[in-house]
Amino acid sequence: MNASMRTAAAGAVGIAVLALATPAAWAFGESTGEGAGVFCGTDRASGLAVGTARARDCGTALKVARAYTLSWNSGGEGTTAVHAAGSVWKCREQQGPLNPYQKCVETDGTARWVTLTS
Repeated sequence: MNASMRTAAAGAVGIAVLALATPAAWAFGESTGEGAGVFCGTDRASGLAVGTARARDCGTALKVARAYTLSWNSGGEGTTAVHAAGSVWKCREQQGPLNPYQKCVETDGTARWVTLTS
């Protein structure tokens, strides 16, 4: 009995360590029509969900989202250029399969993108 309790406790600790070590990234993109991406978190200024193609870009994606929501043309018309994470990003509203969403694309040709969805 004592050995099984120790095993269960060790398993619980292992799960907790993995949960804390893994970045907050989940499959993302169905609501935008984008290819598979990851959910990086929520933009504090707008409350919108922030996504990008790769989990390693989540820090940048959150910075881009923050810059965009601070200068965003809420009418959804035209393109807004934002400077974030050392790059220039062009952002604008897109029509998704369910709802409109905001998309920012890095202008230096890296093909990195950020989406903001409700």
